[in-house]
Formats: sequence, structure tokens, C-alpha cells
Amino acid sequence: MPIFSYSARDRNGQQYNESIDSPSREAAIASLRAQGLLPLKITALKAGGVDAGTFSLNPYDYQALNDKDIEHEFHQIAVMLRSGISLLDALQLVSRQSRIGARKTWQQLARRIQQGASFYEALLEHRNFTEFTVQLVRVGEQTGYLGVVMDQAAMELKKSRKLKKTITTALRYPLFCLLMAIGTVVLMLTKLVPEIKKVLEITGKPMPPITRALIDTSDWFLGHGLLIAALVACFLMLSALLYVMPASRWWIDFWALRIPVLGLVFRLSGTVLFTRAMSLLLRSGVVIIDALETIEKLHTNTYLASQVALTRERVLQGASLADTMQANYGYMPLMLQMLRVGENTGRLDSILDEMTEYFDEMLQQRVTLLTGLITPILTVFVGGTIGFVYAAFLVAMFAASGGSPS
Repeated sequence: MPIFSYSARDRNGQQYNESIDSPSREAAIASLRAQGLLPLKITALKAGGVDAGTFSLNPYDYQALNDKDIEHEFHQIAVMLRSGISLLDALQLVSRQSRIGARKTWQQLARRIQQGASFYEALLEHRNFTEFTVQLVRVGEQTGYLGVVMDQAAMELKKSRKLKKTITTALRYPLFCLLMAIGTVVLMLTKLVPEIKKVLEITGKPMPPITRALIDTSDWFLGHGLLIAALVACFLMLSALLYVMPASRWWIDFWALRIPVLGLVFRLSGTVLFTRAMSLLLRSGVVIIDALETIEKLHTNTYLASQVALTRERVLQGASLADTMQANYGYMPLMLQMLRVGENTGRLDSILDEMTEYFDEMLQQRVTLLTGLITPILTVFVGGTIGFVYAAFLVAMFAASGGSPS
């Protein structure tokens, strides 16, 4: 019988995301209404074994498996597991309904399950799944709550994706403004100012100081343009090279946390990642040592990752988590203080949950503030540059017409 996943609300407004066996979509809706539920969304999970299409005109459908796919399909698998469907059948159903580019991964996972491997072992063979996700699945298989854990993993993937999207969206406009500002200045110095110079030289009169300064800047830029471009290219290549070298990458990440304004955003982002991951891992039954090892691999900031590794070594030697974390720079001080409270009260996972919400909100505010600071600064810079060029031109024209500019 076909299986449908659904979202529905009861009379009290509580929402349910479950699945139901029904011969048809209409029968599923009728059954939900008979239970006093208002169906919001209903999707077929199993439709008579009919495979999904193998051709699409949308290029996106051919991209490899990504975090959004994993988030969506993990939730679907969790719903099916709670409905009594086996993991193998759930993976096969997901592979038929997933995008063409992601389908191969789910088929390979189903094949490994058929060969007798655990879901955890199958996931280890694919780099698309983060260490965090793999560890949660391992715990879910060991405890027998795989469906619940996969739902939690899907929720955390969604939160992580939204956090990244918030930061990139907030920084996208300032970056665009910066590139436009640089392009505008280069265009004016290489194209506009030389034409103004030709017009002013026709008059044969001396140029005011402001105009002469503008023209001298343009001449210097044109004379050294290739050298400037080469230096910029070398700087970018050197920066990229240093960033991929482990030793220099560590120092770059170390000083990135100390950059005014931006450094605080990086610290908040690292703190949110730590509290969210540690809380969920502890709630899922992962011991602190294994949780720290997983979080170390999650950090993109190599300095913070090294501090987590150092903390793990000291905890292994018998030190408490709070004592070892206190000596590490990078995380927010309040989180370090609350770790001690959580250990002393035995409520470490719940306190970390509260810290996640608190620091996540603070991060959103700081990103908004950063955007609010950068945008007007770039606007003033671009407007000031254009205003300076026009002022220099108008003063020169006024002098050429017989006036006496001051």
C-alpha cells in the first residue's frame, strides 16, 4: 500500500509531521480529517514502485548530493523508519525520488546495506556526509533510535545551512559595493580623467591645484597600472598559497579572530557551532571525548580546531571540560563560564542548548550591524571619489572661463 508523509494541525494548532498508509492521496486526506487533523501538505513516499524520471531539463537536477538534499532525505527516511519501513526499503524509495545527480549516492548506500554493512559504515564511504552527521547516525544505530536521530540531524543541517546563508547574504551586498567602488575608481582614473585632461589642455591655462592633483594621480596610475595589477595578482596568489599551508593557515585563522568587528563575528560563529554540536551529540548519547573529536573536524577555523584537540587531550588526562576550555581564546567568555555551571549541575546539554539560542541571536545582530557599518562607508567612499572628480573638473572649467577659483 502506498505511504504518504504529511504535515497537519489539530484543533489546538499543534503541528504533526508523520506518515500514513493509504490506498490513495484522497483516502489519506479523508483519514486525517476523520482524526480531527487539518492536512497542510501530503506527499507520496511510495507510489506503486514507480521510479522517478531519469531526465530533466533543469541543470540543477544533475548536481551532486548537497547538504540540502541530505537534510530533506534524512527527514523522509526518518518518517519512513517510524512507519515501520526497513532502512533498506527507505533508502531505495529515497533513491527513486531524489534528484538525478543525488540518486547515485543513495543507490550506493542501499547497495552497501544489502551487502551487510551498517548505515554508519556506508556513510563513511561518502565525503558528502559530515563527521557530525555520521556520528549521529552511529549513535542512532547503537541506541535503536535511528529515526529520531536522523530527524535531529536534518534539523541541525537546516540550522547550519540557514546560519551560513545569513552570513553570506549579509556580506554579499557590501562585497558587491566594494568591487563596484574599486571598478569605478579604476574606470575614472584610466578613462574619464584622461579625457578631462585633454579638454583642459586645450584652454592652455594653468590648472587649479585640485585638478592638477587629480590628473597627476591618473597619470601615475596609468604609468604603473601593469605593476599594480601584477602586485595585486601576486598578493592574491601568495594569500591563497599561505591559506592552504597548515602552519600559515593556523596563524591566519588565529589573527582572524582578533580583527576588529569581523573577529567578533568569527568568534560568535565558532561558539554557535560548538554549543549546537556539543549539545546535540551529548543528548544523543555521545561521550564528551568522541563529541570533542567530532567538533574538531567540524571547525573550518584551524585555530579553534586545534584548541578543541588540545581540550580533548587534557580531558583524556582527567581534567574537566570547563577547566581546559577556560585557557583557550576564541570562544565567547560566557560560554566558557556556563560550561562550568553545566558540569557542576549535571545539565550541560540543556545549558548548551540555551547558549546556542543566545549566541545565535547575538550573531544575527552582529552580522546586521556589520552590514550596516560597511554599506554607508562604501557609499561615502564611492560618492566622495566621484564628487572629487567632478569638483576638480568644474573648478578647472571655471578657471578656464576667466573666473578665479579659490
